[in-house]
Amino acid sequence: MVANDYQYILQNMQKELEVQAEKVGNLTKERDNAGKQIGAIEAQLSETKVVLDELEIVGEDATIYKLLGPVLVKQDKELALQTIKNRKSHMETELKRCSQTVNDVGKKITKEQDNLRDLHMKSQHVKQALMGAPQQ
Repeated sequence: MVANDYQYILQNMQKELEVQAEKVGNLTKERDNAGKQIGAIEAQLSETKVVLDELEIVGEDATIYKLLGPVLVKQDKELALQTIKNRKSHMETELKRCSQTVNDVGKKITKEQDNLRDLHMKSQHVKQALMGAPQQ
């Protein structure tokens, strides 16, 4: 009977360790995805800055076209500038949000890794205690 209790305790501890390890893994994936988003947004932001710089140096009488699907459509310079500035602002906001997500998830990962380490140490102590306990 006591051996079954020991086995039950060890199985529960193993399940807790697996659940905690899965939490750490899921948070790591979440952080990695946010990091990938940051890379994509930075690339788009860089491209947007180039377009904005180009729009600012062209003359007022220049003809500006916007690509809509497979068609180039003539567009007013002021409207194009405003659209690009809005896009840039949106991307910068999104970049800040993703960076904050990476920081927040990084803190959660550290906390969950500490919990996993503590749980692992406790399981080792319990295993040692059970191995030293008299078997009936």
